[in-house]
Amino acid sequence: MRKPFQKKLNSINIEAAHGGSGRRQLILSKDDPISSQLQAMTKGYLPVSGVFDWHDHQDIDEFFLVLKGRGIIEFEDGTKFKFVKDDLIYIPSNLKHRIENTGKVETEFFFIRINH
Repeated sequence: MRKPFQKKLNSINIEAAHGGSGRRQLILSKDDPISSQLQAMTKGYLPVSGVFDWHDHQDIDEFFLVLKGRGIIEFEDGTKFKFVKDDLIYIPSNLKHRIENTGKVETEFFFIRINH
């Protein structure tokens, strides 16, 4: 039986993520006592003109909610989405993408990754 738990975001280290200049906090991972379908939940940060460089998530669907800032997400086929605060974007598994901050403030996101 799973039990409730609590974490403080300010106690989680911020680390480099996906090349480029992006950083993240790994808030939840498959190692936490949660659903086996949840691969990870992270909080991402991109400085002005920063990028999460080209990457994909093998067999993992990704959703992200923009908390602050604006930018562009680009897909390998050339498709691009502009995003702003309060946008929710879905990225199917195995789809190569990059995320760029085009605004004038650090951009923040919550990412949720679900096993496919």
